[in-house]
Amino acid sequence: MKKHIAIIGAGLGGLAAAMRLAYNGCRVSIYEKNSGAGGKMQEVVSPQGYRFDTGPTLLTMPFVFEHLFQDVGKRLADYLTLVPLEIPCRYHFSDGTVFNAYADFEKLTSEIETVFPSERKNFERYFQHIKKIYDITAESFIYNPLTLSRLMRVNPLDFFSIDAFPTAHETNSKFFGDSRFVQFLDRFPTYVGSSPYLAPATLNVIPFVELSFGGFYVQGGLYRVAEAYQKVCEELGVEFHFNSEVAEILIEEKKAAGLKLQDGQRISADAVISNDDAVHTYERLFGRNGKKIVSERKLKQLEASCSGFVLLLGVKREYASLNHHNIFFSPNYENEFREIFEQKIPPFEPTIYVSVSSKSDKRQSPAGTENWFVLVNAPYLTDAYDWTTGAKPYRDLVINRLTTLGFTDLEQHLEFEQILTPLDLKTKFNSNRGSIYGVTSNKKSSAFLRPQNRSPYLKRLYFASGSAHPGGGTPMVTLSGKFAAELVMQDLK
Repeated sequence: MKKHIAIIGAGLGGLAAAMRLAYNGCRVSIYEKNSGAGGKMQEVVSPQGYRFDTGPTLLTMPFVFEHLFQDVGKRLADYLTLVPLEIPCRYHFSDGTVFNAYADFEKLTSEIETVFPSERKNFERYFQHIKKIYDITAESFIYNPLTLSRLMRVNPLDFFSIDAFPTAHETNSKFFGDSRFVQFLDRFPTYVGSSPYLAPATLNVIPFVELSFGGFYVQGGLYRVAEAYQKVCEELGVEFHFNSEVAEILIEEKKAAGLKLQDGQRISADAVISNDDAVHTYERLFGRNGKKIVSERKLKQLEASCSGFVLLLGVKREYASLNHHNIFFSPNYENEFREIFEQKIPPFEPTIYVSVSSKSDKRQSPAGTENWFVLVNAPYLTDAYDWTTGAKPYRDLVINRLTTLGFTDLEQHLEFEQILTPLDLKTKFNSNRGSIYGVTSNKKSSAFLRPQNRSPYLKRLYFASGSAHPGGGTPMVTLSGKFAAELVMQDLK
């Protein structure tokens, strides 16, 4: 008889786990609170014809997706078309400097020599340094589940080699004298919702990944990734139950034994995989039988990552200065992160990310227009800021800042607008305090505090999400699904 695996959530981690388990002969059922798949990877299409990805907007590490499809007997190219971007991101500094971070390494180093003349040789040394971090962490942490036995095999000296003790900003400042180039590199810890002034320099592996493997657009928009995962799952026999919110994980003899839905229905299972936020799972889904399994002290160690404030803008004109992906840096980066992580308020003069997918795919907006996805890093939810009354004022602040950055006629050309706040993330996706990336990496031991793919507290419970190992981001969440599936198959033999 087939083993039955129940999965909470149809985000990419849950879908990736389901694909592997179904391919290997398990009966797999997914229970999703919302009406469709994708988790935080969603899309919005306006009445005027503007299309927006409302979650991830850039795809990296394409081999992760290729391997996933190969491992279940499929070809990625039969489902998705990945379009390499010549310039994965264009950076605008507060002094007016513009820097194109080319995907081609020779073009990149040439651009560095042109824009930051004193930093090319420093960058070559730095690149070898972060490559070493990648080489060491790849096998131990990135491409394998984080288990106690694996941790026991890690050489303690490697903690010095992976730059685990200084912050990302401290290491970047050590290599480079130009504060603008330091700011460019300091941006990458935000990919996992963390501050470069707090997070360990091990996270400088992130720029290595993007600068080595490039950035990609998915033809039709990144939501096509979620659709492709769902289609493969359906082809492999995975059962989908949408609009089916899980109320509780059933526990028998200290093992996860199934699920109870909000409507009272009970589903038995041989194992449970949570694609839900790990903190939400532990806090809300354990019910009476499991309240004492995870202590409040343990959960408090899992501080939420930052969140985000998003504007979806249908702009009735085109701006030649914009690339597909653009960053407009604030003049005081350190203060921005102090506001987000210490004061817990949205930054007064924020760095602004603007993604315009119509630059690469004209079908994403009507002719002569642009679809702007505008993202500002924001604090996770606390009493320090009330988004129910503060969303509109902060929208005005962001629009005014864009106006000062040179888009003086932006507001008069808006024909579609939608606001998304941290409250929306909490409500729609049960994300811990509205965080985007689950757990912050602002501590030296963050890699080891991140929830493991196999729960150490409850047998037959596994995690496949951005809040679990190996972390946030589309490729990392996909790997999380892989790890959870592999551990299930090991444990159930």
